[in-house]
Amino acid sequence: MSAKSLKQHIFRLSSVLVLPCAIAILANVWISSIDQAKLQLANNLKVAESVFTQVLDAREAQLISSTKVLISDYGFKEAIGEQDSRTIGSVLVNHGNRISADLMALISPEGIITNSTSDRLALGSSFPFPQLVEQIKYELFISEILLINDKLYQAILMDARVPGVPTLALVGFEIDRSLLESMKIITQLDTTIRVLKNQQKVFQVSTLKEAHFDTNVMLENQDLSWFKLSFTPELQFISKSFLLKERENGQIWAMMTEDSERLFGEFNQLQIKVTLIALLSVLLALFFGAIVARRLSKPLGQLSFVARKIAAGNYEQPIDIKSNTLEIDALTSSFKTMQANVHERQKQISYQASHDMLTDLQNRYQIREVISELFAKKQHFQVVGANILGFRGVNDTFGFQNGDSCLQAVASRIRQLGGQSARLNGGEFLWIPESPISMENLTDIQKEIESPIMIDDVVMNIRLALGIISCPENCEDAESVFKRLNILLDEARTSPSLIVSYHQDFENRYTRRLAIISELKHALISNHSELKMVYQPKLDLSSGQITHAEALIRWNSAALGFVPPDEFIGIAEQAGLIGQVTDFVIRSAIVDAKKVIDSGLHICIAINLSAKDILNPNLLETIEQHLKNYGVSASCLSFEITESDLVADPQKAVVELNKFRDVGFSLAIDDFGTGYSSLAYLKQLPVSELKIDKSFVLNLVDQSSDQQIVQTILELAHNFQLGVIAEGVENQQSLELLKEWGCDWVQGYHVCRPIAVEDMIDWCLQNKRTNWFE
Repeated sequence: MSAKSLKQHIFRLSSVLVLPCAIAILANVWISSIDQAKLQLANNLKVAESVFTQVLDAREAQLISSTKVLISDYGFKEAIGEQDSRTIGSVLVNHGNRISADLMALISPEGIITNSTSDRLALGSSFPFPQLVEQIKYELFISEILLINDKLYQAILMDARVPGVPTLALVGFEIDRSLLESMKIITQLDTTIRVLKNQQKVFQVSTLKEAHFDTNVMLENQDLSWFKLSFTPELQFISKSFLLKERENGQIWAMMTEDSERLFGEFNQLQIKVTLIALLSVLLALFFGAIVARRLSKPLGQLSFVARKIAAGNYEQPIDIKSNTLEIDALTSSFKTMQANVHERQKQISYQASHDMLTDLQNRYQIREVISELFAKKQHFQVVGANILGFRGVNDTFGFQNGDSCLQAVASRIRQLGGQSARLNGGEFLWIPESPISMENLTDIQKEIESPIMIDDVVMNIRLALGIISCPENCEDAESVFKRLNILLDEARTSPSLIVSYHQDFENRYTRRLAIISELKHALISNHSELKMVYQPKLDLSSGQITHAEALIRWNSAALGFVPPDEFIGIAEQAGLIGQVTDFVIRSAIVDAKKVIDSGLHICIAINLSAKDILNPNLLETIEQHLKNYGVSASCLSFEITESDLVADPQKAVVELNKFRDVGFSLAIDDFGTGYSSLAYLKQLPVSELKIDKSFVLNLVDQSSDQQIVQTILELAHNFQLGVIAEGVENQQSLELLKEWGCDWVQGYHVCRPIAVEDMIDWCLQNKRTNWFE
């Protein structure tokens, strides 16, 4: 038997499929049926509406005629003129009986019921529709449908025209279920009258059962489908509503309802037959389709089994599939080729997934598996972390290509040490020695790896920080190894020898840093912040008055206790929180400056800013907004910037500081003398003061070298027309020396310790006349 193409098999299968035809026939029957039913429904509802309207019109004509007869009766008019209630009542009753009226009443022009045959309108009560009493003054009669005490009436209101005794006659027929039942006999449709007030139903009378109103009635303009009417048994009725009367706050609706079973019964039978024929056609199609599918499914199933084996990593599974279909034979051949290619690529991918492509060392994920396996085997081993210090500078100085060559050279030297080695990221490596090594061995290894690297006549000198961890003594799993290795390398970078061995204190410091970051975040967003501001006054040596003060932040943590600023400020900078800390300090200082102003004092508050703060383009705008919000002028604030921070990016720092000066802030260089001070650079800075670091002032009386440094700084500053602040004044002798040498301001515990703003205000007022040099 010759092999046939897959297209031929698909053609055979398609030829026996009658499902589209069956669906088309069924859909056509359904659509035609529902269209015919809709047309018949519309006619029935329209006829019913017309009949109902005519009945109401006929009743209205009868009411008008009967009312005219009543008010034309001489005896009736005479009784009204004489106010003979007994006669009037008798006339109303007799006339009502003759015309079968359900409501007969007389109403005064003031809207008071004077006579009535119905207890719905009590004598002496107010007519519930005063607007009709007012309206009848301008019309011959009023025809209305009225809801009176839970009964609905079709009524006529007409002026009785009795000379001397203005009276309105009201005659009405009740609209009740008996009326609607009589109309149902004519129209063969159910009728419902519904009264709405403010969109809420207040009355309803119907030939339908109460249970059918909300769940069993479907509106004519809703989508009518055979499916809904056949398989949704609760939809038994179809209705059409039209408005009878409308007032300002209410409406009266009539609803004609058709029984869907009577309307769609025959159509449903036809549709069921057509559906059964379509179902039979589908079953035949499935039968023939199954025969063809069986011939195709067996070889495709075998190929699927082979594909699962390949997906599971089994590339040796033989592929020997026989088929009488050309396309499946071609697919089998393709599978064999794919199996071989995937096997080869898988080897490459596995290697790339476990190795660093630049250095050919293992990567972080692969070395993690190695470490986990060593832990699983409960072996004792050491892990050495290595980090090239300032590797980013190597890239910046020598270019990325030479930087990559540097990494490759370092990786080669580490690989030659034996054991397991990996590159973790950037200039960071990990090495697991084959045998234990000592700190002396590690020093030798450091020197060996740090030897100059020659690349195309370029000599690169590198420094290497090393840290060593013993396992399982210091770690319990691979995750803890990586965590503590990071901690260890941070410590190694600050160690003089750049080599450290793991100690628990390292992790304690790391844990404290994390705790400080966490608690500081909480303190910055808390409504009851643990952060507080204190102020240390600065004494003006020329006037003997307090004219300046330095703002200092303090943190008493509920969890950590008192945390020194020197500790948490640096951590805040590393964690990216320094902007929030600075914003807190500035906002608090401005609020406190307002308090100082209100006390009558004139004190300029100095705020310390870091290099990151200065280079923040939004900081100045934020400060100006705070000043505006609290009504504080720029002259009430000044800023101190650490000398070493300014040197980090001098050009940009000068640009930003000029912006601060232009706004009106005075600027000072903090801790002057402790960093790199270029006179040319100092001349460019828009600062007005220098602040001598307290390390030169604390022992000023006893140390002649400190005296020389301080005098030199004072002379230098005055030559540049700069004021000088000396911090760390702890005794009277230092205070007098600084005044003698021409220092402008001093601060220190001898003058006043840092205190809260309220205490500073009190202190300044108390010491306003203090003579500091007696």
